[in-house]
Amino acid sequence: MATSGQLRQQILNGQWDEALSALYGTAPAVLARQRQRYAEALARFELYYGPGRQVHIYSAPGRAELGGNHTDHQHGYGLAAAVMLDLVAVASPSDDGFIRVKSRGFNKLDVIDLSEPEPQQGESTHSASLIRGIAEGFRAQGKVVGGFDAYTTSDVLRGSGLSSSAAFEMGMAVILNGEYGCGLAAPELAKICQYAENTYFGKPSGLLDQLTSAVGGVIFADFADPTQPVIEKIHTAGLFSAGMTLCVTDTRGSHSELTGEFAAIRHEMEAVAACLGGRVLGQVKERDFWAELPRLRKVCGDRAVLRTIHYFEENARALAQRNALVSGDFAAFLRLIQESGHASFALCQNVYCAADTRHQGLSAALALSQSLLEGQGGAWRMQGGGFAGTIQAFVPGMLTAKYHDAMERVFGAGSCYLLRLREQGAVQVI
Repeated sequence: MATSGQLRQQILNGQWDEALSALYGTAPAVLARQRQRYAEALARFELYYGPGRQVHIYSAPGRAELGGNHTDHQHGYGLAAAVMLDLVAVASPSDDGFIRVKSRGFNKLDVIDLSEPEPQQGESTHSASLIRGIAEGFRAQGKVVGGFDAYTTSDVLRGSGLSSSAAFEMGMAVILNGEYGCGLAAPELAKICQYAENTYFGKPSGLLDQLTSAVGGVIFADFADPTQPVIEKIHTAGLFSAGMTLCVTDTRGSHSELTGEFAAIRHEMEAVAACLGGRVLGQVKERDFWAELPRLRKVCGDRAVLRTIHYFEENARALAQRNALVSGDFAAFLRLIQESGHASFALCQNVYCAADTRHQGLSAALALSQSLLEGQGGAWRMQGGGFAGTIQAFVPGMLTAKYHDAMERVFGAGSCYLLRLREQGAVQVI
């Protein structure tokens, strides 16, 4: 275990290039950028916590949702991929019972007193609540954890649909798991992070985001029993065999303040489930839903009914996407991507916020994508919780530059990311 200064020099000298290459690739420009990024994170750690501390560096990736939009929290299927954009955390244990985290781009230093395990008044929806909840999640598993000091820097777009929250949560979880030798497996860490987000942060999220960041690669998950999800890691080499580039465009409309809109989707789906004798839609039969449709429209309302139809269709579609990838039928996979995108508009209704019709960045990005890619063999859809944030597009290689430039002309320089997938989940890098 090296000090922050020693590690910074080693990284700049290229001594950790193998570890960096495993996460980010071997391109010289990419490696040079990551060396500087890691060195800067170490320097900032010293600025806040002093020099001479022995440290480790951790990384947790963001994710791109590929299928199963708003299905995981209903005990359905999910399909997602970890991406190269990640959160990097420099951390050192402390013995005073406090966790202190300073994150690049945020003025506040989060300080969590571990002697106060319960949710604190005024802390919900803030990062401190996630840290406190994760620490308590470890304790609930019978693990002994203590304090640490950390500095984080993230290139996972905040509030964008690439799940910066899951990357942050998993970053905190792998620090505690690593620094205190807890030995929890990736799925267990993901469940702790979901617990913190649901109970302490106050967002009723499913498990797919945290699970993808924890496990890495392309994963298909069956959440019929959310306490023990069945996870399949799909080999990614064939995902872009058709010469496609995965482009994610940030429409520069954050969804970080739209928790109520996300929660309404879950609540409405569960209202329908309750009328059919279940707690979530994964516990009811689709045929019973159609048989009871007249009554459900009256009791739950049409939007809840439409979102329920979305669940049943999207759940079956996620399984079909998995089957297409496993069999190497990339054309079928792209057709299903298109169908998912249409369902978000017509059924789930989470492409824009009805209370703010002037701002429809996702709609505009999807329309522009259609004008550029229709009939060219590509596909496009909204991703993530919706209402704002990012869209994804599978772009044929010969159109990648044109698509990238067109999206950045409308949404600004640096808004369109050409992503590569990442096999590794949240890890200790150094």
